[in-house]
Amino acid sequence: MDKVFKTFGHRAVKSVLGRQLETGKFPHAYLFSGPEGVGKKQLALEFAKKVLKTEHLKSHPDFQLLDMEGEIVMENVLDFISRMSYKPFAASHKVAIVNNAHNLNQQSSNALLKTLEEPGEGSVIILISATGQLLPTIVSRCQCLTFYEFSPNQLKEFAAEQKLTVGDDILEASFGSIARLIRLQSDKKLSAEQQKAIQSLKNIQQGSIADKLMAITEYSTLEGEELEKLFTIWMYSLKIQLGAAPQGFTSLRGVLVALQALKTNKNKKLILQGLFLSV
Repeated sequence: MDKVFKTFGHRAVKSVLGRQLETGKFPHAYLFSGPEGVGKKQLALEFAKKVLKTEHLKSHPDFQLLDMEGEIVMENVLDFISRMSYKPFAASHKVAIVNNAHNLNQQSSNALLKTLEEPGEGSVIILISATGQLLPTIVSRCQCLTFYEFSPNQLKEFAAEQKLTVGDDILEASFGSIARLIRLQSDKKLSAEQQKAIQSLKNIQQGSIADKLMAITEYSTLEGEELEKLFTIWMYSLKIQLGAAPQGFTSLRGVLVALQALKTNKNKKLILQGLFLSV
């Protein structure tokens, strides 16, 4: 399937899509779920081109893309689904992609659900989500295809294909994401900041109780957004190491609890105390 799709990796997903292209029979809805920066949107666009048999999606009358960074509200979805009610104009199918589908709110989710329950003739809808936080009723109406982080060896293979020079430090800090690897490779400042964040977690893990108590005071001066960014880096770093160091699960769980606690505006020192004494 690597010959059919140019998107790097994800052979299991590409195998499923490739077989469906061969038969010309597609489910009316897909859910592409997985971490950021691993090629979900790229593969969805490539698949859409093959379904519609075109290289020019933007100008194709049977294609539409809803791609927003923030909350996806009712008005966005109503405009989107209204065009899905028509029959295909130039191809045998209509293809619609909703990127960042986890940003659908309750109202827009319910509006989209109605279209998934009663899809238009020849409709193929692809939802793309990094979190999987969608209504269970939406998920149940989709063929779910899961994307995973890349291993360091896979990232090294990608870098070689793209003729990118990356060291082990960048491979480690990429957390299995091609998009992150490319950013780190081109932005040395960002790479240095991320390496500093990863090292700070190692220092805390290796420190004494006294060191950790001092660190609590130091880190409590950071703003909530700064702590969330730092905890997120720690989360990905610990997650990518689980295969080789499963004992890190306790630390990962502690970071996940701390991230959730930040969203409830709890006292930062208490959050940090619970985290630093558990890692």
